Formats: sequence, C-alpha cells, structure tokens
Amino acid sequence: MHLSPETALDFLEGRLENGQETLWKQHVEVCGRCSAYLSGWKQFLTTIKRSHLKSPTEQTLERAVHIYPPESEELVPGLRCVLAAVIFDSFLEPDLAGARGASTDMRQLILQAEEFDIHVQIWDEGGQKQMLGQMLPRNPEHLTATAWFHLLRNGKRMESMAADELGEFHFSDLPEGALSLQVDLPNLTIIGALNV
Repeated sequence: MHLSPETALDFLEGRLENGQETLWKQHVEVCGRCSAYLSGWKQFLTTIKRSHLKSPTEQTLERAVHIYPPESEELVPGLRCVLAAVIFDSFLEPDLAGARGASTDMRQLILQAEEFDIHVQIWDEGGQKQMLGQMLPRNPEHLTATAWFHLLRNGKRMESMAADELGEFHFSDLPEGALSLQVDLPNLTIIGALNV
C-alpha cells in the first residue's frame, strides 16, 4: 500500500477524513518511498500557488475548443452505408423430401452486401445462443482483417469485436429477438438484420 497522487494531494491539502489522515501519517513515518513521494508533492505545491495561475483569455479558450470539434452522430461524408440482404436462411428452406438424418438446430444464414458475403451460423449451446460468422470478399483485393463487427439491438451496441485475419467473428449469449449486425470497414459500413 503506497500513496497515489490523488491521496497525496488530499493528504497535503487536508481533505482526508480523520481516520484516513491518521493512517497515512503513520504509514509515511515508516515508509521511505511514500515519505519521499509526499515531500516531492509538497515541494511542487509550494512552487505552484493558486495566485500564480492565470485564467486564459477568451481567444485562447475559443482556439482550444475548436481543436476538438464536437462528436457528430451523423455518418462521415463519403462513408457509404449499405444494407445487407439475407439471401439464404436454413430455417426458411423446406426439408428435402425422403431425406434421412437428424434435424439440426444450427441455423445458417448468408447475408450479401455489394462485394462481400457474410456467412453466419447460430446455435444453442448450454442454453445460450452462439453466433459464429465469417466475412468473405468476392474480390481478394478487399481485405476484411480491419473489419469491426457490432451486435446491435434497437440501434444500441451490445457487443463489438474485431475480425481475425480470416475475417471471422464470434458472439456468445445472444438474446432472443430482432438484432442487427453492423460491420465497419475503413470505407464502408454494412448493416444486416437478424432474427434470433
């Protein structure tokens, strides 16, 4: 246990409660490291006094405010946003007549948007829905390693993750109902609707 900068300043400026102040006084007496640390802060406080600090001019404040423009909720101009269409859903496909085999609870979807296909598998594992997917470019020049995947519900992000080097992503513990999958690429945003 050693002094943090906040605790050291509170101690020197008398803002600690009595019990804490007594504890830190005893600690500083036996701990050489904290004693040296506290004396450094004490020297700093004596060289900087509130009377030496000057308020900035209005012009300086305006310049500082304009360095960092306010965050905008709108999409950046030039950044395209496209909707991904579900072109395949295994739950909507009829079973093959006369085919034998066990039915599977794994749902497979393919979403398509411009030059990308997004393959998604959804299954139940121990009472929790899992989603595994991969984004595949139709043109090998379009890299997907820089993609970020976001799971949204009612427009609010629930979970986010970066794609691995193969463009794969995985979300666990999916809630039931309508969700959206958003993919952010450097020059494109893709949004697809899912019903889990």
